[in-house]
Amino acid sequence: MPELPEVETVVRSLRPLLVGRRITAVALPSLESNGSGGRVLRRLLNEPAAAFQKGLCGARVEEIRRHGKNILIELRREGKHAARTCLLVHLGMTGRLQFEAIAEPLRPHTHLIFSLDAPGCWLHFSDPRRFGKLRLIEDGVRDLPALGPDPMEISREDFYARLHSRRAMLKSLLLDQRFLRGLGNIYADESLSRARLHPAAIGAALSRGQVARLFESIRDTLAQAIVLGGSSISSYVDAQGRAGWFQQVHQVYGRTGEKCFRCGSLIHRMIIASRSTHYCPRCQRAGRPLAPKAGPPGKGAR
Repeated sequence: MPELPEVETVVRSLRPLLVGRRITAVALPSLESNGSGGRVLRRLLNEPAAAFQKGLCGARVEEIRRHGKNILIELRREGKHAARTCLLVHLGMTGRLQFEAIAEPLRPHTHLIFSLDAPGCWLHFSDPRRFGKLRLIEDGVRDLPALGPDPMEISREDFYARLHSRRAMLKSLLLDQRFLRGLGNIYADESLSRARLHPAAIGAALSRGQVARLFESIRDTLAQAIVLGGSSISSYVDAQGRAGWFQQVHQVYGRTGEKCFRCGSLIHRMIIASRSTHYCPRCQRAGRPLAPKAGPPGKGAR
């Protein structure tokens, strides 16, 4: 699933061609091409397709920003019924927003095509796995469920206070969008690796130094990933069709059984919060839970 760096990269690649443009039409290819399209769009949209089209057509894009893993496209309708609204886009696992030079679908599972008042430019939304969503909301962030602070904006002291009050495992905390918004499986694993902290370590048990190391590691990992355009693990590309490169420098994620770049130990995999978790058992010892001591054998033991 695209995480903070991928979503931020998409936002930055959308801005040059989308901000200031007017949406002139919204086509629904999946609805027009097969009978199951109605079910697809009901999962994707928060209102009937016709109302969604009406709410977008004629609106001008004022700004595009990221909130956690959400893309917020701020819109203004001009004329007699001038009003502001917001299009929320969540890419889910395989969603893709991409500019194309034609108005016809180029990929299977293209669900929406936005026509713009720019010659030779259309914005396509496709999603093979259909876990993405598009929502027309009135007031942007205020209409979203409560999320934690952005890891690129929170202060070191606030991060320490939030972490030190929680007795959950670090990997679980970093995946919890109410704790920090935007992190997911890839960047939780990579941040913990760079901080040399065990993913099962308990947040409240960390020293100030360990918390500071994790804080810097998260920010440095995300910043580097944004510079490299995110991680293209499967189908992810930005709005101009460019793949990311951060997967080339993954230290642990997806490297089970391969050698750690620092110490040569084999990367291990465990399950935390129902997610695969990758770590180096030698480099990431700090904070790891101690194995229970073996007690004396009970009666009848052989």
